Amino acid sequence: MTLPTEESIASATSMSMGQELRTVGQGLESLEVEDFDLRGEAGGYFALGIPRAPIRSPETNRFRFHKAAALNWMRNGWQSLSGRNSVDRELAEPGADVLRILFTPEGLLRLEAAGIAKRNPHAPGVPDPTKLGQVLRIVGEGLDAKSGRLLRIRKRRQNISFEYSTRTDDHAIEEWKISELYELWLDASKHRQARANIVEVGLHGER
Repeated sequence: MTLPTEESIASATSMSMGQELRTVGQGLESLEVEDFDLRGEAGGYFALGIPRAPIRSPETNRFRFHKAAALNWMRNGWQSLSGRNSVDRELAEPGADVLRILFTPEGLLRLEAAGIAKRNPHAPGVPDPTKLGQVLRIVGEGLDAKSGRLLRIRKRRQNISFEYSTRTDDHAIEEWKISELYELWLDASKHRQARANIVEVGLHGER
């Protein structure tokens, strides 16, 4: 099974791409999704997601340790031969354990309103890279800055890739470790704040 027909996303919510993707990420978080494929669908987003594995007790973990080690060894050997990991195979041919999530424009607006109601207005504006909503916010803000149109996002553990089209209709694909993407965002934010401070000082100096 494949994802629905590819569409670039034209916002139907009046939110920025950063706001929309943060809201999508928060929705995925609420379903405990860890890895996913996300694409545009009817003005919203459609995702295939794999939930995070449940945490077992220490006793159960010890009992399963040797079996898991053997399975990992076999899985890693298969991945090196096939070039695909188990998550890729699950999402390419999703079964009952793969979640299918549709975010409609109306649903995004409701999720955003609920998020605003829960948000702490005194919290710092720096994204938390451990939160999926904040990771997707960083991706969205980057696309907003480039005036890019999102085509798809793919997350696998600590790696994320996204495909988008530019103003000239060229396609671009970026692949990042989430920690590196966060550091890039942090550096860009510091530069923006420095420029804003310079402008503010200049305006005060003109009075």
